[in-house]
Amino acid sequence: MKYFLIIVSFVAFSFSGFSQDTLNVMFYNVLNYPQVNPTKADTLKPIVKLIKPDIFMITELTALSGANLILTDALNVDGVTHYQRATYFNGPDTDNMLYYNSNKLTLKSQFEIATVLRNISEYVLYYNAQPLSPGDDTIFIYCYVAHLKASQGISNEQQRNQEVVTFKNYLDAKAVSLENVFFAGDMNIYGDFEPAHNTILNGGLVKLFDPINSPGLWHANSSFSAIHTQSPRDVLLPDGGSNGGLDDRFDWIFTSQDALNGANKVKYIPSTYKAIGNDGLHFNKSITDAPINISVTPNVLSALFYMSDHLPVAMKVEIGNNVTVGIKQQVSISSWKGFFSNNQFNFQSKNPESLLNVTVFDLVGRMVYINKFNSTNSFIVNLSSLTNGLYFVSVASENKQETFKIIKEK
Repeated sequence: MKYFLIIVSFVAFSFSGFSQDTLNVMFYNVLNYPQVNPTKADTLKPIVKLIKPDIFMITELTALSGANLILTDALNVDGVTHYQRATYFNGPDTDNMLYYNSNKLTLKSQFEIATVLRNISEYVLYYNAQPLSPGDDTIFIYCYVAHLKASQGISNEQQRNQEVVTFKNYLDAKAVSLENVFFAGDMNIYGDFEPAHNTILNGGLVKLFDPINSPGLWHANSSFSAIHTQSPRDVLLPDGGSNGGLDDRFDWIFTSQDALNGANKVKYIPSTYKAIGNDGLHFNKSITDAPINISVTPNVLSALFYMSDHLPVAMKVEIGNNVTVGIKQQVSISSWKGFFSNNQFNFQSKNPESLLNVTVFDLVGRMVYINKFNSTNSFIVNLSSLTNGLYFVSVASENKQETFKIIKEK
């Protein structure tokens, strides 16, 4: 009877897994556009034609004219007419902008969060899924775009953290209504030792996550060569951008947990987060240096070299009322939480437990993992060795028990 119930649960679960749509999400620092060269929208065009972003967030915009040129000369070109943009706000220093595919999305609202240097911009989108079926809700996406203080040094690290604290305080004030958060930007952080990085991930009520879960010291570290985003050049160009070669991971798209697990009908598609134009073979080099970079076509590679001293980052998400809830976080009255990300099951408890017995079962009830954790309120279990499929993680203390349903993919 126990196995029968598991099978019925799986059938209902798997039939909810046919996704409706896919969104391409992209962020790019466009290097003081249009101030340094107003004709660069034409350089941007092959890049956006390759990615076809449905949500396109940028920083280092210097004028309203630039916002319009990107829309008319890079996005709505060659028969494409569906891109729209948010309202341009001329804040302190350089500015942000969001463009979106109006066939799929509508801009509901926007707001500028003032910090000690530059504004962090909020854009709230909703998915154009019509008509909604009975019981379906409108799917909202909360996008935030930031450009944190640049340069190394304690004072700069402190200012970056101050900016992020301001942002997280804003999120805390509306945490109940938030869903599907994407925090994108040129973060200018050099490693996970920085307070700003910890604040982004753990500060406040709204936790954020790196979709590729790659902590470490990214600066000048060849171990992270495949995810570096600055600089794609090792020569100085007239636009004044950085010319140090690829050796920093400055550009990010962080997400909230629900956008990783599909809990609010948006779900990150594993292995789709990329630094566009980075083939992992050009540490401290230009992306156009030897060996030949075949990660993108030659015209796109050239455009990435000339457009900016940063590479764009992009990722794909499933969206729709039938998106698979791949990792169902369950919270019991004991305040136990569990979620599955990057092949790891993560457990947290509000209070420390003297002993936790952890057992993982496959669909037919076979035990595939067993372990014990003593005197802890959190642990991580690596399940990368398991084949793809549905599993049940049982966590039990002396007087409590919770079972978490997970799906391992890729």
